[in-house]
Amino acid sequence: MRPGDFFDFVPLERTRLRTTTAIDLVLGAGCAVVLAAWFAGQPVFYSATAPVLSPFTALSLLLMVAVRQAQLHLETWPMALSLAMTGLVLGGNVSSMVMLAMTPADLWASFPGLVLTSVMTSAGLIVFCAYDLVITLRRTPDSAFILDDLLIHLALVPGGLSLLGYLLGNPTYLSVHADPRVGISPLEMGFLGLCAVAAVVSNPRLFLWRFLGAGWANRAVFAVLFGNQFVAPLVVALALAKPGASGPGIELFVMLAGVVATMTFLLLQARHAPRAA
Repeated sequence: MRPGDFFDFVPLERTRLRTTTAIDLVLGAGCAVVLAAWFAGQPVFYSATAPVLSPFTALSLLLMVAVRQAQLHLETWPMALSLAMTGLVLGGNVSSMVMLAMTPADLWASFPGLVLTSVMTSAGLIVFCAYDLVITLRRTPDSAFILDDLLIHLALVPGGLSLLGYLLGNPTYLSVHADPRVGISPLEMGFLGLCAVAAVVSNPRLFLWRFLGAGWANRAVFAVLFGNQFVAPLVVALALAKPGASGPGIELFVMLAGVVATMTFLLLQARHAPRAA
């Protein structure tokens, strides 16, 4: 018996396994510290006037890390438990988005010991959960519709927007709520970035790995597309946007165009790539 007898497991090379485990240990330890600080009544980097890392965000990330590491290391870990825990995270973040949309901001601001996950963070976590569900339920197909790659790529978009928001001082991109504590904090950005890296490294069946492994020309092309998605919007914003302005600007549409361009390019490459025997 080995890890994966109860779900679709992909044996990882030692380097991938060690890298994923190391990243998840850092992320899991960080989330545990954040949760412990909330329970102790001393939240990490707490501010009544700026975004704070929500305990619900930390719990969501901790559960996602626990599921991934259990799948990689525990021989008898059942798929049903993975699905249940991932579904719990997904449902919790959907509920958070609904609560923020339906309830008055003054209500949440009156609870100093409670900060909900921002809408943009919840959206990113929901996409991460969808990705985890897809790769858990079935073997990644050798097909032109690279759903795994598309989902993990979409999960990066909220992080890119939030980084843009911090560099521009734009609260809209930081998903700042009427309750100023609800938004994306720098610590949260770092945690989400680690989660994305671990998700990519731990899945060797992503089409992206096959594409990048085909040669340096492919890597250069993807680097240009990736830069077009995340660097070009920043250049446009610094040139045209007013610092501290709120609301979406032309840089948002430049980023969305870059996302569509990258995903379309990968879909076309997958369509014409040779199939495994």
